[in-house]
Amino acid sequence: MRKLSLRLNSLKLSSLVVGATLLSACQYTPVPRGEPEKLYDFDHKVHYEQTTYNDDHFRLAIKPDSYAHFRQQSVFLLRHAKRLCQGSNPQLTLLGGVQGFDKMPLEPRPYQNDLTVDVKCVAK
Repeated sequence: MRKLSLRLNSLKLSSLVVGATLLSACQYTPVPRGEPEKLYDFDHKVHYEQTTYNDDHFRLAIKPDSYAHFRQQSVFLLRHAKRLCQGSNPQLTLLGGVQGFDKMPLEPRPYQNDLTVDVKCVAK
């Protein structure tokens, strides 16, 4: 009788582990191609949207937060494009969102558009 209860307990435990594994596997659903995915980069502290058209074509839209942070956002953009292309050369086409460069603005800046770039990976 003791062996039977140990087998039942181990069977319950193994079925619980299998069930939890299946539930965690179903939790992540990839974003369909052509749909924007909202992401955050903790290193550069940048909120951005990434749209994947295929393995060699992406669109990145960086959400503006401050004028002083623009330089860090631009560096993130270059590094992320290089990472996306994985060995190919990234070709960036600026679509919009470049802020003006004034040392001391006299009036408050209007709402800035997202820094939007089209990234195409070109063979070396």
